[in-house]
Amino acid sequence: MKEKHTFLVGLAAGAIGGLLVGQRLATKPRRMPYLNIGRQVLAETRGEVKAAMLAARVQTRYDELYAHRPCFHHPALRQHLEEGVLPSLALYQTLREDSNDQEAALAEMDRIVAAMLERSGRRRRVQLIGRLPDPFAALRIANRWAIKWVYPPEGWRFEWVEDSDQCIAYNACECFYLNVLTAYGAPELTAHLCVIDDLLYGDLPGVSWGRTKTLSRGDDCCNFRFCRVTATEASGTH
Repeated sequence: MKEKHTFLVGLAAGAIGGLLVGQRLATKPRRMPYLNIGRQVLAETRGEVKAAMLAARVQTRYDELYAHRPCFHHPALRQHLEEGVLPSLALYQTLREDSNDQEAALAEMDRIVAAMLERSGRRRRVQLIGRLPDPFAALRIANRWAIKWVYPPEGWRFEWVEDSDQCIAYNACECFYLNVLTAYGAPELTAHLCVIDDLLYGDLPGVSWGRTKTLSRGDDCCNFRFCRVTATEASGTH
């Protein structure tokens, strides 16, 4: 009987211990995406010490936002929230509180976003499309796939305008980023994240990129347009 009691106590202790370990693992701090890049950019103008202090505040703010984040069932929306919206918001809110200057904080966000695209290798990967035999055809396929899986209808509402061998054009009439950032009281940040598209596609070989309207600037839609560029057009000869 004593041995049985000892066994049950050990079993219970093991179960409780496992539960506590599981809770600790579940609450393990999550490193904010691209925080090191943001810190490097801030150090260029503020110095290492100030940048390190700000980075610590940004991480704390991200932890708070992450702990109280809304729940989205679609995995793509969860990824956009946790790796796009919340990191940007944590950076922006911290910079705005530090300087008490919204425009200065947004200007610093522009520098950080540009550096993130370069130093993370994201822009370089997109530029690889320009080395393919038919960059436009590849981008056409990529856009179709992205609209279906990366930017799902649960977060975006797209309307196709053209889908031909020479041009693809569509309008985004609703945007997950704008909706979420508006709910967080920072809709002005959206436009400074929209510039990512210009930085990625503005000089992509074989493709002409353009957008004249954005929801974040108060327009009725974001009008995306990619057109094929021939070798003759690219060289500027007639």
